[in-house]
Amino acid sequence: MTIKLVLCTTPDEDSAQSIARALVEKRLAACVNIIPNVQSVYEWQGKVETATECQLLIKTNTEHLLLAFDLVNEMHPYEVPEWLELNGEASHAYGHWLQTTLQH
Repeated sequence: MTIKLVLCTTPDEDSAQSIARALVEKRLAACVNIIPNVQSVYEWQGKVETATECQLLIKTNTEHLLLAFDLVNEMHPYEVPEWLELNGEASHAYGHWLQTTLQH
């Protein structure tokens, strides 16, 4: 079963927790993993930057993707939040759980 996995970084655990909780409470994601202390190296406004961030792994489906994107953009402290959508293949049982969770 195909699911959507979205990668999104946040500057700290507080914003990661707030975004993750809102996505799950509004049933826009079935699960969000928070990986703290991710080291990011990126170019921003002509300079190479380094930051310690939290990585969100947002598990959702195509139906909820745009609403999840809107919520993250509304809540996120970054001017340009990371939003990378990946298609993932889930086991039948996990995919069923995800779809059922998002329908409640």
